[in-house]
Amino acid sequence: MKNDAKESRFWEMLKRGLKTFFTKNIAIKVISLVFAMLLWGYVMMTQNPTRVKVVQNVPVNIEGEADLTTRKLIICGDRSALLEDISVRVRTELTSYADLSADDITASVNLSSISSKGKHTLKISVKSSTGQVVSYTPSQIEIEVDTLATRSVPVEVRREGELPEGYWAGDVQLSSPTVELQGAAADLMQIAKAVAVIDLTDRTESVNESMVLTLYDQEGNEVSASILFGSMATAVVKLQILPSKIVPIDVDAAIAGRDAIPENFEIAGYGTSIENNLVRIVGSAEALTEVESLSLEPLDVAGLTESVQQDLPIIVPEGVRVIGGSTVNVQVTIREKMDTLTLTELPIEIVGLTRKQKASLDRETVDISLNGRVSLINGITRGDVKVYADVTSLAAGTHEVKLAVQIDGEDVPAELQVVFVETDTVQVTIEE
Repeated sequence: MKNDAKESRFWEMLKRGLKTFFTKNIAIKVISLVFAMLLWGYVMMTQNPTRVKVVQNVPVNIEGEADLTTRKLIICGDRSALLEDISVRVRTELTSYADLSADDITASVNLSSISSKGKHTLKISVKSSTGQVVSYTPSQIEIEVDTLATRSVPVEVRREGELPEGYWAGDVQLSSPTVELQGAAADLMQIAKAVAVIDLTDRTESVNESMVLTLYDQEGNEVSASILFGSMATAVVKLQILPSKIVPIDVDAAIAGRDAIPENFEIAGYGTSIENNLVRIVGSAEALTEVESLSLEPLDVAGLTESVQQDLPIIVPEGVRVIGGSTVNVQVTIREKMDTLTLTELPIEIVGLTRKQKASLDRETVDISLNGRVSLINGITRGDVKVYADVTSLAAGTHEVKLAVQIDGEDVPAELQVVFVETDTVQVTIEE
């Protein structure tokens, strides 16, 4: 019980003491605190102690490359991947600690001592304009050196996107079909081509500019331009872009002398080597609005009795150009006129009967029309035409036999067409 009482009094006294400390002489305590802070600040400003700061992402520069290239040597590979940023520990005064950054630090490797191809290990040199460099990581790099070479690779132009409707793009023109590249011999060997990209999306003006080329290997993978020595690979690319329009060619108006074709001859049709007789024209927007169709130099068919084919120049208005050629191949088909000879009640003959056979027909006559060239029709008379039913090898009975026609004892020429007005068969009854 005594121990419990003593412990209770102890805690009561401690509570009263703390209360007295925090509630009495507050002004003195505040002044003491401020004074202590001022004193600490004064000490720090006058003494300015040092601290070590770790600065990340410090870039590494290359020095002495001119000496290397005079020896016809150069670094291999992608420099952006080869020269990775380093981490540097710098001891600096406290007043400079917060402002110290990678901009205050210079890191470099020097190539001037290298005189041969192969792999070389180089020490990284680091300096800081503020404070003292304590250490850095990594402290050295390994590079590979190869012969400085020149290689010519083909240049391609790739079009992307679509022109707005009503515009046309011509053929690409390059300042040179190839581009000269400089770099490490081994690096240059992996480059297969250099590509310029033209984006046609919403473009309405011609292209005439120097374009940076993208490098590709044989498999179509992009090769970093950082492997090159000197400037970026470029090429001047020209591409004409103009307003365009589709218009018909007036072929009918180009056929002259059709009224002077010999009698009994006619123009059966005409055509051109151009699909639907439509061509694309380009030019200024003002010039295109004036053109609804294009004319051809005339083709005179007067006196012709045979078909004709000829290349005719297109008549092009000023300020307009035809895409695809300046001439059109025109074919005019000229033929003799066609006529029809109708013969009625021609007797039907029976051929092919044996001596013992007799035959009768369900009808004795037939009406036919002969269609063909006028000269053929005009030479045929009623007496020249024979209509017959061939019953050769048919036995006794009733048969449906197809009728045939001969002219002057010969089969009908292929140029003539025989049309039976009713049916081209007859019913034949054979008796023995």
